[in-house]
Amino acid sequence: MAVTYEQFLDKVIVDGIAAVKIDYAKDSLKLEGALAGFNVCRHKNTKQLADILANAHSNTETAFNERAKDYWKIRCYESEIEWVCNCLSAVMQNQGMKPIITPTYRGYKKAAEIVGVVEKSKLNFLVEISEN
Repeated sequence: MAVTYEQFLDKVIVDGIAAVKIDYAKDSLKLEGALAGFNVCRHKNTKQLADILANAHSNTETAFNERAKDYWKIRCYESEIEWVCNCLSAVMQNQGMKPIITPTYRGYKKAAEIVGVVEKSKLNFLVEISEN
């Protein structure tokens, strides 16, 4: 059964939110940034996500250079957008498309978990990538 782009995106976001609620349970600043990062990705196409990630990266650099008090909120916001882009990029690269970012092993592993792997030796993703 094929997984649509929106289904894939939603699963990455939902699973990510569940993880950060555990990981950052005692750090409200990081949790707030991480949740916002995932939520800004909802219903976005790959071009929009690339733009959002670039903007978030710029904001993180500024916050770091200015030693902003809310640096970790800003950094976690960027990190979760990057995670979503990582997972989508694994699928895009596998389909011969230009990825948003260079996907990591963990991005490929999460993508395989979501769409299922037909053969262990060959990742056969069945995700329709939306560029609308």
